[in-house]
Amino acid sequence: MRNSVRNNFAAFSTRLEGRVPHMYLDSLGNVTIAIGNKIDPLSDALGLSASGATLKRDSDGNPASDSEITDEWNRVKSASGPAQLHLDQSDIDTLVANKLNDTEAALLPFFSGFADWPADAQMGLLSLGWAMGPSKLKPPLFPIFHAAVDARDWFGAARACNMAGAGLVKRNAVDRGLFRNAAVSAEPPPSDPETLFLPIPGSRPQLQSGSSDVPPADDVGTLQRMFQPSRLNLLTPGSFTPGTFDTATESAVRTFQSGESGF
Repeated sequence: MRNSVRNNFAAFSTRLEGRVPHMYLDSLGNVTIAIGNKIDPLSDALGLSASGATLKRDSDGNPASDSEITDEWNRVKSASGPAQLHLDQSDIDTLVANKLNDTEAALLPFFSGFADWPADAQMGLLSLGWAMGPSKLKPPLFPIFHAAVDARDWFGAARACNMAGAGLVKRNAVDRGLFRNAAVSAEPPPSDPETLFLPIPGSRPQLQSGSSDVPPADDVGTLQRMFQPSRLNLLTPGSFTPGTFDTATESAVRTFQSGESGF
């Protein structure tokens, strides 16, 4: 994977999963820790030390025994008491880095040419693999998505990357944005594929009706170019004022947000 993806993946996933040093139950009832790292079944929790992550007692900071880890896991699984073991922040970083490497290795056989993909597309695929597990992306599963990425149709990938589950709504939206970014970055003249366009971390510009770009800012203009026919096809040239969040631009935003555009 590209360095920009590797260096930003933990921060990217923290925005979606949080960063929790204790065991907790995720939305599916799985015991989880760190940045969405599932440790369910119990053997995964007992194997954390083999991944370079050591569970420690909150009381004294010393490594927990297997029996203590088992008791903790069962307590969290049954929601019968508070967590009393934790991972150090450095161990969270190690655990996430190792899982990221494992996720990439498991996905590579299913996605040829991954190393050459734009950074945003790589991040999008790794996000899917992180959330679902790489095996859920093995052909013939997700056939429309596979066809799109094989053709380097990143807009098509954005339409086909949605995962099922109420707890994945936010990640789905971010993943669609990543593949849309990849589509725009690949248009002539192509951008540096190492560049990751999703701001990680950072705040997005706050745009509203009546907003106008003040050079060198180009936030409204960037939005309008994304909506033009060669991309999302929600704005017709000549129907809007470039650089101004006018009525036509607002209408395109509302259509996009409603999901009627297919993105």
